[in-house]
Amino acid sequence: FADISRAHVGIRSGVVRTVCERSHFLSEQLGANIYLKPEFRQFTGSFKERGARNAILQLLRKHGESFKSKGGVISASAGNHALAMAYHGKELGVPVTVVMPTVAPLAKVDKCRKFGARVIIEGAHIGESKEYAESLVENEGLVYVNGYDDPPIIAGAGTIGIEIIDDLPEVDAVVVPVGGAGLIAGISCAIKTLKPECKVRIFFFLRMI
Repeated sequence: FADISRAHVGIRSGVVRTVCERSHFLSEQLGANIYLKPEFRQFTGSFKERGARNAILQLLRKHGESFKSKGGVISASAGNHALAMAYHGKELGVPVTVVMPTVAPLAKVDKCRKFGARVIIEGAHIGESKEYAESLVENEGLVYVNGYDDPPIIAGAGTIGIEIIDDLPEVDAVVVPVGGAGLIAGISCAIKTLKPECKVRIFFFLRMI
């Protein structure tokens, strides 16, 4: 939880502090007070910015200002993590390389390039993109930042939990969507530290193909 608290302070000047908003429709439908946290209001449209900024800031603290000219970060992502890394890399002056699979949405590929990231299209799926990105780490002296299984990324996501408790100290349960599980790992750590009796529930997305 200490890492989440440090991230909360460290990233606050660079991300949107979203406010929990009561949904009248959902509250009426479910017979409870339902609040939504609109992370789509981040500049790139997702919560991924919290972890991305925290990860880059930690690398700058570790390596110093020379990291901006001699180092750089690399990630594999089909969209949101790539956008977050590209945007905050530009904001913090750190070179960013993103490896994106051939199925990545063209709009997100284009935005990453507009943010100044080096975009490499490689792999039929994210697994192949990740393998290629990891091959560049040693060859080019880059630091790989995983989109979900990385301590600074998880700590950044956990700042959402702190904000939820700040906004709704009486909250009974928090429902978190799950993909790679970095988001729920961070949020559940924060929630259970600040309010142990609060329940944390998982919401899975099933994609029909």
